[in-house]
Amino acid sequence: MNPLVKIQNFLGPKIYKPTLILAGVALVTWPIPLGFFQFFCFLATICLASIIIWKAGDHFAPAAEFIEDHHNLPQSVKAAVIDAIASSFPEFAVAVIAVMFLGQFEVGVATIAGSALYNVLIIPAASGLVATTPLILSREVVWRDSLFYLAVVVVLIATVYWTSEWSIGVATLFFLLYVCYIYMLHKHYKSHQMATAYQEGVTKQEEEEEEEEEELHIETEKEAWAWIIGMMLVMGAASHLLVESSIGLGDLLGIDAVIMAFIVIAAGTSAPDTALSVLSAMKGNYDAAVSNVFGSNIFDILICLSVPIAMMFFSGQPYTLMEMPYKSLLWILLGSTFLAIYLFYTDNYTLTKRKSVIMLVTYLVIAIYAIAIS
Repeated sequence: MNPLVKIQNFLGPKIYKPTLILAGVALVTWPIPLGFFQFFCFLATICLASIIIWKAGDHFAPAAEFIEDHHNLPQSVKAAVIDAIASSFPEFAVAVIAVMFLGQFEVGVATIAGSALYNVLIIPAASGLVATTPLILSREVVWRDSLFYLAVVVVLIATVYWTSEWSIGVATLFFLLYVCYIYMLHKHYKSHQMATAYQEGVTKQEEEEEEEEEELHIETEKEAWAWIIGMMLVMGAASHLLVESSIGLGDLLGIDAVIMAFIVIAAGTSAPDTALSVLSAMKGNYDAAVSNVFGSNIFDILICLSVPIAMMFFSGQPYTLMEMPYKSLLWILLGSTFLAIYLFYTDNYTLTKRKSVIMLVTYLVIAIYAIAIS
């Protein structure tokens, strides 16, 4: 098959031409060392990498749904584990790049903190705005996932203030916390299986209608996992491009790399989470739309930070230096988490359009503040 046809199938007809234009701008301006041209080169590359990450996340959504149906997983568990792990791969890639290639672990921490802020404010807001009805959440999703995530944020802040030398002990603590989260989800999974053991599945007609809506036709579990792993690798490569371009743009504009990570890289790596949650909200799967947010954030903090530390430890480096500037951003993340939980809890666990707008405005104010302190 013609490579351009494959690219068009990957991107979709609506954004195929705009993406080619961005790629053309990046290629034309890249060899020119002047600041004006470099600005457009970095900007085009950031947009290009973000689109690739977004479309890769969009493509593995049908594969994740196949796994969910094949194993009878509840929506919230699927979103909190399968979606979260696969869609969080960009954050994992950024953390590894920050440690292994840049020697600036704080860039990885800032990206994950910024991604968590984006996820907890922008994604629910976008889901609430595209939902055809008021976005009503189950009590379990609000309290189970959000409270555990709140505890994880507190642990992150305590660790940042406690030491700047993150060793295998920190990695082990984070990993054990994630094991506790998986155990909690596993208990929910068992109860869900018992509750649905005698329920009939969807009718054949409904299954055919669902298949017509899917862009990918997955027939086997092996094929589903192949799509998930393949799209994760694509997101990892695009994440490397996103990091290099964002830091280059920051250097050009005089903005600290940590702030660029907190805002630009974080937003770019959160594209898969946004796509998954918005798609779930449009289909009326409101629990999945929000559970993916908290599950992804928990995975980002506990796994995407612990694994690079462990990698450095087993490669012979006893600790990873993490000197986090702008620690006030972590407290803002904590405050935003409280705000999100409050908005989810009020009005009988309903996220209205007005609340969605409040979340959007809050994020914009925080982004402006971050740039200002830089």
